[in-house]
Amino acid sequence: MPLEMTRRRPAFALELLALGLKAHPDGYHDARLESVELNERLPAEYMADSVISVEGPGGGRRFVIVEVQRAWDDRKVWSWAAYVGGLMGRHRCAVLLVVVCLNKAVAARYDRPIMPTDSCMLLRPVVVGPDQLPLPRTTEDVLASPELAVLSAIAHSDDFDVVATVGTAMAEVEDERGPVYYDYLFGHLAEPVRARLEEIMSTVTPETESGIERLMRRREAIAEARTKAEMLVLILETRGLTPSSSQRERIASCTDPEVLTAWVTRAATATAIAEVFGDD
Repeated sequence: MPLEMTRRRPAFALELLALGLKAHPDGYHDARLESVELNERLPAEYMADSVISVEGPGGGRRFVIVEVQRAWDDRKVWSWAAYVGGLMGRHRCAVLLVVVCLNKAVAARYDRPIMPTDSCMLLRPVVVGPDQLPLPRTTEDVLASPELAVLSAIAHSDDFDVVATVGTAMAEVEDERGPVYYDYLFGHLAEPVRARLEEIMSTVTPETESGIERLMRRREAIAEARTKAEMLVLILETRGLTPSSSQRERIASCTDPEVLTAWVTRAATATAIAEVFGDD
């Protein structure tokens, strides 16, 4: 899920980097999700999990690779060496490797210089572990970065105040991240903690619906949008208007059922894809 988080919001990679470096990402902006292949002819096992490019203070772009590790894996060292070295050689720019570990012991194992056996290449991952993740104590803390908040709640699931704060705040997230991240958090909690969280989330007052009801309503809207997005792509392809990769991304990222309905209606008679989106 941390990888899905960077794909949904590329700037999240900068937040992870800042935590790992204990610095503020001043001067870094325009975070963009890149293809994990980046035109490199590498075997699948040498592909990165998530790659973000950012513009630095000097104007040049550099890459941030985000990986998630749940246990020590010697094979990953070789994969990282291949990918980091390939990016640096091809693009001649800085490449930063961020490794997210939600277990303290695993984080400590990666938080050191690593050299593949009998080689001259030294890797120094920027590790983000439980000790680097801030503890959200208010709804405002969670909404400032739902991604960081969810990871922190999982890493510190023994602190129920944190879990409850993050879980209930997911009902306040105004887009599809709310139900998606809540499900991810819920799935990583021990059964007794899940039961306590569900009890809180089911609380309802005469003035408001429960957090669970809000999340369910949002889940339904997401499912409806996904169905209409699939229908739109099918109609376009059937009519010989095959969408480009960027257009597919635009369709897939739209979560407004009404917008998608309008696109589907136009797709039935459009002679060019630009007409579907209402582009000039």
